[in-house]
Amino acid sequence: MNKNKSLALYSKHFQITGHQGPIYALCQDAQFIYSASADKFVARWHKSTGQQDHFAIRCTQAPFSLCVLATQQHLAIGLSDGSIHLIDTAAKVELKFLKAHEAAVFAIATNPTREQHYSADAEGNLLVWDYQWNLLLNLPFSCGKIRQIVVASDGSYLLLAGADGYFRKIETTYFNEIHQTFAHQEGCTALCILPSGDILSAGKDAYIRRWSASGEKLNAFPAHLGTIYQLLALSDGNYVSASRDKSIKIWDQNNDQIKQKLDLHMAGHRHSINALLALENGFASAGDDKRILLWHAQNTKTQ
Repeated sequence: MNKNKSLALYSKHFQITGHQGPIYALCQDAQFIYSASADKFVARWHKSTGQQDHFAIRCTQAPFSLCVLATQQHLAIGLSDGSIHLIDTAAKVELKFLKAHEAAVFAIATNPTREQHYSADAEGNLLVWDYQWNLLLNLPFSCGKIRQIVVASDGSYLLLAGADGYFRKIETTYFNEIHQTFAHQEGCTALCILPSGDILSAGKDAYIRRWSASGEKLNAFPAHLGTIYQLLALSDGNYVSASRDKSIKIWDQNNDQIKQKLDLHMAGHRHSINALLALENGFASAGDDKRILLWHAQNTKTQ
């Protein structure tokens, strides 16, 4: 692991402040980063400067999940009471208010290939919507809280991270379960599909495990000192993990070897890290310290 900041893979570019509570979710469009906070606001920030835009949504409950539907200039916001707000980000008006979930909406995802949207809640329900947000299916998995939905790049399947410790692979034509894989003793909290097709999972046990596309375990290792809340594949051949232990770690996609640790010593976060977002030249992170940090790749080549 390289601890020399001058030779580091990533360094902090700038930070964004403005929220008055922990930040739970991040998403983006071409120009802005959107953030959802326990202060019940969804705000957006210019990617290039970090300045807040004149766009803020005051929610009735804490927003736990966000999803930008870039082609439609829409933003979906999932709240702790199970409702979903659909916002026109250009006109800055609410288009729809959806109340199909009865528990907190922890994950929202979109599938452009199938022209579908997905939302999942704290009671283990996956809802399938068409592109106009008409409800198509309600699939109860009885797996406890679904923290994350990951959609394959070709749209053919999705993955669900369940509090029962399993991740589930669901095909998106008839929504049959391809397989379920027991991954983490105390709950699966994060998933990521690598370009190779391998699947990464993380959990409350602070382990990262690597799986083949068919669910065969390929590797397992202790990665953090607390629950891992996010995994993120980057375009430079690395992936990122973010944890309750206040640290971010950069790993090699090929061999799962650690390459860098970003913590308070690297001007990182002071509390639990809840969200990661891939950017053109790096990534953003956000957490309980109410800050969004932008990390940029260094210009120097690293071996």
